[in-house]
Amino acid sequence: LCGGATVFSPIILAGVKPTEKVGVIGLGGLGHMALNFLNNGGCEVIAFSSSPDKKEQILAMGATKVINSRDPKELESITGSLNFILNTTNVTLDWNSYLVALAPKGRFHNVGAVLEPMAIPTFTLLMGEKTVGSSPIGSPAVIRTMLEFCVRHDIYPMVEEFPLAKVNEAIKHLEEGKARYRIVLKV
Repeated sequence: LCGGATVFSPIILAGVKPTEKVGVIGLGGLGHMALNFLNNGGCEVIAFSSSPDKKEQILAMGATKVINSRDPKELESITGSLNFILNTTNVTLDWNSYLVALAPKGRFHNVGAVLEPMAIPTFTLLMGEKTVGSSPIGSPAVIRTMLEFCVRHDIYPMVEEFPLAKVNEAIKHLEEGKARYRIVLKV
């Protein structure tokens, strides 16, 4: 619920249209939900992932294309083409590479808890009239809309279940980057 609302809210706030070409950075617990929302909303979705082993699964979830976020040439291949990018990661990235990928008047939205200051190059924003934003979880009204959207499009998170007795194994699985895509502890 929280993860879904966290990525659904900025899509609504930014007024993303079904005809837009959009990007999702990080296809984990938040990003896989964002991909589902945007894909079911009619958008062409470019996924950015640093995990090559996820590529086929990400395409099966509805991404049009998967860009290796660690390959500057792949990032360069989409320069000026995205209307909206949603960052779900909590790590410092080469922000300019993503801002350059935005089309004129493109919007970059961050929901990942990046702990370091973001070095945003003003010139890249100025020349394309681009914006950078961020938001917390959505309002009760947005959450209600998200749930209605999920029911209409049969959207559910992909989860791995662990019994509560194996909580330490679950945490280790998550820390090793093996979670696909959210972990649920069952009592």
